[in-house]
Formats: sequence, structure tokens, C-alpha cells
Amino acid sequence: MSSQYHSNPRKLTILAGICYLILMIAGPIGLMYMPEQIVTAGDATQTAQNLRTNMGVFHLGLVAQITIIFTEIVVTALLYILLKPTSAATALMATFARLLMTAVMATNVMALLMMAEAASGAAYLTAFSAAQLDSLVLFFFQFHNAGTITWQLLFAVHLFLLGILVYRSGYLPRFLGLALIIGSPSYALDSFGQIFGLMDFSAYSLASNVLLGASAIGEVGMGAWLLFKGVNLSKWQIQNVT
Repeated sequence: MSSQYHSNPRKLTILAGICYLILMIAGPIGLMYMPEQIVTAGDATQTAQNLRTNMGVFHLGLVAQITIIFTEIVVTALLYILLKPTSAATALMATFARLLMTAVMATNVMALLMMAEAASGAAYLTAFSAAQLDSLVLFFFQFHNAGTITWQLLFAVHLFLLGILVYRSGYLPRFLGLALIIGSPSYALDSFGQIFGLMDFSAYSLASNVLLGASAIGEVGMGAWLLFKGVNLSKWQIQNVT
């Protein structure tokens, strides 16, 4: 790391805060809004029709997901630099978990591209019937959804490790670390709920939502704190000296 960042990492924290802001905008568009407008659960024909008539929304969601991937790469590196002084080993584990998550997200983009290709009406697809092509559209989205379940598990690991680092750092607020630690299981609970069909159980859903609220406090708070406040400079300098 450059010596100027050893003494004052303010530029790094601002950039990390901007990355969090981008994720807060692109995430809901790419991961929630677009699928809600396109996919009709269990209905391949309607899903394919929605896709063909809402290509603008689909492309918006696709661009948002690509933006998320590039932003994740940057913010992962920045968080590693900022939190490495607390524990290099834990910071490295958190980094690998988030990078693996990002790789799964990139695979998800490929699934979306194949989904659009199946609905494109390209001449080489005439070997398939209309019903088969519609089924392929929904199949590729289901593959995308399986990827989402996978990256959420990895993100849960990352958030737990990130929370530990923030809590122990001394130069970032402990309450943010605690919120991240408490909220980290929410993503894993959502994934396991989808895998085992548990989301219909009210108690399970309530627990997942409560933890997700804690996670949101930690993530939004982390982004805002990095953007507007940065680290406690004197404690940061002590950590870097030791």
C-alpha cells in the first residue's frame, strides 16, 4: 500500500463509500425489479412473452447486474486494504468469499444472456418448438436463481467475517460490525429457505426478515460511514504502525 494511505486512507474510504452507493442503486434494479417484471413463476410461456415485450427492462437489469460485478471487484479490494491492519488472515478470507460470490454473479449474467438468446427467435433455433424455447427461457432463469442461492451463501460468510473485522478494528464503529455479524445469517437463511421450501413458514420468514434488517443497517451504515466519515485517523495510524 502507498505510504500516503498508511497515514490517511480518506481517498480509499470515499471510493469505497461510492461503491456502496452504486451497489445500493444497481442491486434493487438488477436483482429485484427486473426479475419481478419478467418472470412469472412456473409459467414458461408467460415468462417468455414478458421477456419479448419488456426487453428494455431486461437490458436495464442486465446492465445493472454487470455494474454490480465490476463494482464488487473494486469494493472487495478496497475493503481488504482498509481492514487488513486488523487481521490479514481474516481479511483475506473475507476477500476470497466475496470474490467467489462475484464469480458466481458473473455466471448468472451468462444465464441471462442465454435466456435472451432462447427468446430471440434466431433462425438456428427453429429446430426447437415454441413451447420448448419458452421452457428454455424459464430454465435459464431458474439456473440464474440457483446462482443467486449460491452467491447468497458466500455473501453470508463474507458479511460475518467483515463484521468481525469492523468490530475489532477500533477505527470503525463497533455497532456496524455487530450489525453485520448479526445480519450475516439472513442471506444463508434465505438460500436454505428456497432450497428446502421453508419460506412459507411464518416463523422462519420472520426470523429471516429480522436478520435481513440488521444486515441492511450494517451494510447501508458501512457505506454511509465510509463515504462521509472515514476511519478514526489516530487509531488507523496506530494499527498501521503495529
